[in-house]
Amino acid sequence: MRSTGSLLRSAVGAGARYRSLLRSQYLSPSELRDLSRARLERTLEVAGEIPFYRGLHRGRPRAADLRSLPVLSRFDIDGLSRSVFAARPPGRPLIEARSSGTTGMPVSFLLDDAHQHGRFAARVRYLRAHGWHPLRRTGWLIGLRPGFPDGDLARCRWLGGASFHSHIEPFDAQLAWLRALRPHSLYTLPSTLDALLRRLEESGECLEGLAHLFTGGEVLEDSLRERARRRLGIEIADNYGATEAFLAWQCPAGSYHVNAEHVLLELVDDAGRPVAPGEMGRVLVTTLENRLMPLVRWEIGDFAVAREGPCACGRTLPLIGRVIGRAINLFRRPDGTLYSPWTLHEVVRELPEIREIQIVQRALNHYVVRVASGAELGAAHAAQVQAGFSALLGLEVRAEIDQVERIERTPFGKYMATLSEVD
Repeated sequence: MRSTGSLLRSAVGAGARYRSLLRSQYLSPSELRDLSRARLERTLEVAGEIPFYRGLHRGRPRAADLRSLPVLSRFDIDGLSRSVFAARPPGRPLIEARSSGTTGMPVSFLLDDAHQHGRFAARVRYLRAHGWHPLRRTGWLIGLRPGFPDGDLARCRWLGGASFHSHIEPFDAQLAWLRALRPHSLYTLPSTLDALLRRLEESGECLEGLAHLFTGGEVLEDSLRERARRRLGIEIADNYGATEAFLAWQCPAGSYHVNAEHVLLELVDDAGRPVAPGEMGRVLVTTLENRLMPLVRWEIGDFAVAREGPCACGRTLPLIGRVIGRAINLFRRPDGTLYSPWTLHEVVRELPEIREIQIVQRALNHYVVRVASGAELGAAHAAQVQAGFSALLGLEVRAEIDQVERIERTPFGKYMATLSEVD
């Protein structure tokens, strides 16, 4: 845990950065591009001082060379970290943040104060845009594990209304905590919200006094938005973040804005070409504020849909469309193309008394549906799922039901609604 003085510096630094973000989000497109380009030039300059990048980039590239640079993969991060440690001046402070490793390969990132100030400020911008106030009661159902990069933000004393509870605890215990807290705002994972809504739907309850609902950390389904609207009367404000950076957030008009002062996002196809608006592409991230361990064209492992502006909210920050999620969560057709499996969930949700679902693609035409349900599921239910999957995919598939007590989480408590074991 960092010292009280360090936490105070984080709060002060984030506050100053937050005020600048309130202005920069309304810059003209050309001014915003100039700001992003200047930060990219500085990022590449810093990267050129790190031995790992000098070898990878074969020189000192400029901002205009970005799209020609090699993609940084998960296999590269360990070598980059070791190179940064070796070149780092003695005593220079750093934060080591470890990813959850949902792709099967956990990695660590080294972050500096400047990066964290920008990250925290961008997160506060997102929350405040939807009416959140730091002194009003806010329930945070998240994991504050060691190495969790937002842990400093959570411990800042100016979050006077904040109360924290682990999302790994039993859902009934989480709901009891919320009833007692009566928060004005709630921040949690979509999967946790899904389970809480199911319990509220069963009991006919509502969460009195709840005015704002924030989600992040997982893909948010449209059906969950509709259920929150129906049960709580609240619109969900979602965000797209990662261990290594805060990437994008949903504004009150419903668009996802990239934090262009903090990161540069590219959406590319398998050949590395930018995808057109409306098309799905691989997400590449270049950090713009981390002067310790910059990430240049880092393939985070997610897919998202490209989109162009303008947005009705008036902000000029770049837009992205739907975030599809980790590559491991995408499924593959027999012809080799990837597809988003979220529509398959709608078939499974027709089963009785569903609490949790995980769809696993074992082979190109073979699916296993893990279901936690209060009812006994038999051959007729399996046939129903198989017919639904075959109709949606336009081909014959084999689908089985594996009834379980609960869906196992990753070691860091993440729930994976889909899991691909193909390739």
